[in-house]
Amino acid sequence: MRIRIKSTYESLIRGDRKVLLCILIFFFIIRLGVVIWGGQKDFEGADSKSYNNFALAITKNFDWLKNPHFAGSYRAPFYPFLIAAVYLIFGIQNSLAVYVVQALLSTLTCLFVYRLARRTLGEKVAVFSLIWAGFYIFYIHYSRMLLRETLIFFLVIVLFDTLYVYFTQKEKRKCRFWIACLIYTALYLTDPRYLFFLPFFGFLFLFYFPFRRGVVRYAGFILVSLALLVPWQVRNFITYDGFVLINTRTLDLSPKKGTLKAEGWIARKILFLGPITECGPDRENRPENRRYPSEEERVLIKAGFNPKNRLEAEVKAIRKNVYPATTFLGRKWYNFKEFWRPLRFKGDYRPCPDCRFVAWNFWHNLIFIVWYGILLPFMIVAVVKLIRVKNRNVWFLLFPLIVQNLLHVLQWAWTRYRNPVDCFIIILAGFGVVYTVEKTAGWMKAKKSGSTFS
Repeated sequence: MRIRIKSTYESLIRGDRKVLLCILIFFFIIRLGVVIWGGQKDFEGADSKSYNNFALAITKNFDWLKNPHFAGSYRAPFYPFLIAAVYLIFGIQNSLAVYVVQALLSTLTCLFVYRLARRTLGEKVAVFSLIWAGFYIFYIHYSRMLLRETLIFFLVIVLFDTLYVYFTQKEKRKCRFWIACLIYTALYLTDPRYLFFLPFFGFLFLFYFPFRRGVVRYAGFILVSLALLVPWQVRNFITYDGFVLINTRTLDLSPKKGTLKAEGWIARKILFLGPITECGPDRENRPENRRYPSEEERVLIKAGFNPKNRLEAEVKAIRKNVYPATTFLGRKWYNFKEFWRPLRFKGDYRPCPDCRFVAWNFWHNLIFIVWYGILLPFMIVAVVKLIRVKNRNVWFLLFPLIVQNLLHVLQWAWTRYRNPVDCFIIILAGFGVVYTVEKTAGWMKAKKSGSTFS
């Protein structure tokens, strides 16, 4: 058994495509089993229900092109288009077919993690990254749900793999430029928050090209990526009788003739300059778990009562005087910690505009530590080592982590919002693991030979 595993490992190191294909098929079978036996059975959750309704509207007729009122219309379009395409081929509301497609996308995500790791940090790191991504619990988990996460994971890694080839391989530059523009457009049409990356891409262009050439090519990337958005923007202008950027949740400047209310993307979703009282106890129209307890309720809970039937974990937190972050900097610091959080020792309140109380149980903490938390120290080792040896690829791999972190510190953070860039954590941690193992093996070998000599 050990010989067979060693042979497989050595074959991957050599880049044996047959062995790689067999491993990918194995990962696909794992995901296939998960989606068949554990696939989401209903779409009662707000996100899943809205994506499904948007897809159904597409499959029925062309009314969705001019009607702003159908269920789920506030969603970005690309993921519902994918669902609708699957429905039209395999049957309306055939959720299993959607999950199988997502299982395939999740498997291809592992392939591109392997490819980018191999291009940037070498064969051994690529093997580690492939294996970890193949069993990565978050990739497997979201493939069984009607959520856009699996598609985002795939588009993010493909985009950066394409960009790396564009930046480093002159003979493939023209083709990769157009592919990168298409993929980036698909990405922000899946989640408009990725428009936030657009101004920061300039750093990559200037990092890999001389200043003048970098500016010209970056300008071309902006123009082409935004030009691909024009057809959807024309549809929105006709539908909403005004300017709506991608969807009403991103930026809505229409006359509001019965359309969904704009949510103030810049002021509220990015900086959140709204008053803290928005989540206060006086907002009776909010669900109970989306309102902070009043001081009067806190006094009652400390006296042994629970007038609003809050969960036991929240009751314990109130008795320990746990309060939400109320200052601007306090909310941003909370977002930073939440983005990178590997475990949660005690429950706490999320800052506005979310405001719910969050606590993790033992199994939740265990999963995060085993699959994500253990990677962080190795990633730090990798970053320090790569910077010390002046490996330029470390900045390319850190770029999406930094920008994604900045976006969600300014906006708000869930651990799931970090998952799209976990692939870069896996790759960097892979280098840290390989470096640590080789360094330790070398030290032990030197010690053993030294002791034998003496």
